[in-house]
Amino acid sequence: MHLTKIELDLHRRFARKLLSSPQVMHAVVMKACQPGGESGQSDATDGFPPGRVLWRVDSGSFGVSLYILSPRPPELTQLESEAGLGDTARTLDYEGFLDKLSNGQHWAFRLSANPIHSVPGKPGTRGKRYGHVTVEHQRKWLLERTGKYGFSIAGADAERDGTAEDSDGSSPLDASSVLIVRRDRPVFYRNRRDGQRRDRVTISRVVYEGVLRIDDAEPFKRMLVGGLGPSKAYGCGLMTLARPKRS
Repeated sequence: MHLTKIELDLHRRFARKLLSSPQVMHAVVMKACQPGGESGQSDATDGFPPGRVLWRVDSGSFGVSLYILSPRPPELTQLESEAGLGDTARTLDYEGFLDKLSNGQHWAFRLSANPIHSVPGKPGTRGKRYGHVTVEHQRKWLLERTGKYGFSIAGADAERDGTAEDSDGSSPLDASSVLIVRRDRPVFYRNRRDGQRRDRVTISRVVYEGVLRIDDAEPFKRMLVGGLGPSKAYGCGLMTLARPKRS
């Protein structure tokens, strides 16, 4: 697996086009990551489970960055020449990083996700999925899934008792519970496979930040490679890690 970061230039028309439509961005990212194919799937390598292509756009005072996690190094010629901000693309070997992850470690994280819930349909019909719209439900959605993926949110328990401990049980971390730092609802149209109709797609995209603790490294690594939650093709599901700041 490889993790790539490229700075996008908002003065370029193609960059603005990419940012305006998750469908267009998906197509360009998948083209860059071929021969993974449209599904974005790859065979297992070096003992890791099959990976897929994940991507995420981060924006702020620092500018706009595109992150791509892919089984192979992407071909970035088009992205750099038509949407990039100079020679900013960097690709790192991600499997070496995964090898260093272990139980008890604390990491600051950022995750873009599409928190949804299902509403049962009438007998004989399929239920429907809807995006959570309140901060409370969006935050709860993530907290309910941490155990499945082998991590916990540092500070989530501390909110109740006022404490947060480091991995050795001593010095406190800057570990307030998970924060929602951005929410938006991109709307775009997706072509059906038969080419006869276009479906209107709405994503309730949420960017989470916080500090986590790895409780079970293997499912945690699988989540990092495979993504968390739905709408992975459209910029959701990719979690990135950084060293936490200490208070």
